[in-house]
Amino acid sequence: EEGGGNLLRQCRWGALGGFPKGGLAAMAAFARSRHGAGRRWALPMLLLPPLLFLLGAARWQTHSRAFAQPGSRVARAAAAAQVSGDWGRSATADELTQTLPILHVYDHCPFCVRARMIFGLKGLPYRLSFLMNDDVVTPTKLIGKKVLPVLEQGSEAMGESLDIVRKVNEAEGPMLKPSVDRQDIAAWQNANAMVIRKLTRPRVADAFLPEFATKAARATWIRNHQFSDGTEFRACMEASPELIKELTAELPKLDAMLDSETSVNPGGVSYDDITLFPALRTLTLVKGLQWPEKLGRYIAHMAEVCDIDLYDKQAC
Repeated sequence: EEGGGNLLRQCRWGALGGFPKGGLAAMAAFARSRHGAGRRWALPMLLLPPLLFLLGAARWQTHSRAFAQPGSRVARAAAAAQVSGDWGRSATADELTQTLPILHVYDHCPFCVRARMIFGLKGLPYRLSFLMNDDVVTPTKLIGKKVLPVLEQGSEAMGESLDIVRKVNEAEGPMLKPSVDRQDIAAWQNANAMVIRKLTRPRVADAFLPEFATKAARATWIRNHQFSDGTEFRACMEASPELIKELTAELPKLDAMLDSETSVNPGGVSYDDITLFPALRTLTLVKGLQWPEKLGRYIAHMAEVCDIDLYDKQAC
């Protein structure tokens, strides 16, 4: 019985897979075996191949139609597969000729996160390029100075995070709602700016980030981000308990300003989310902050829909 059952399973899966040679051979072997020789199998074995062939053809026809629709989920998944793949495989001819936009960024940079968000929100394929923090040549060749993010498309390149967001958002139909000029959120950020800087700068300096892959790159960032009043990063870390307590007390105020755990304003994601989430993401480097429920869920949700990791696994 085990041998006959195995042959029958091979027949089924071989036929559903599009009738490869192995499936047909398995059917023939089953028909010749004592398990398939009985009269009760004669008619089913005659009808099974054409029936399964028709089912397989219909299945592949459905997939072909899905791939033919540029805006479909299947088409987007196929396009996204162009920037990933199995280990050790070679690129196909189509992959070698396809040109995707390249977004040059630093992982820690809030302005770079803005540009990454819109690609994630719209589900658009692109190539993400992390530059070393001491790389002056690459951005200078692209836009004339060391500033990121930079969007490179063919022979053109552009900087300014919100300009990039606007360009990508308006392509193939906009999805972001306009900003409603949230002065309340801006005021909260300004009031807590120094506490946030003292909590995040020393932690960014020690974080495992692609732009800090060499000592020189990390040293460049640290040198350019010292406090103007001479406060050392070590002193900020020592003062962390008091700073964390101070900011934790302020977070409920910001929590109350959010419409929901999925967007800052009613009606869906807007440019106000594009400017708020990056700053909150950097704060996930700080271990011990007590996030209000709605605000914490908002951060997790935006990270998920934008396909941008948080820092909570390396928080300190």
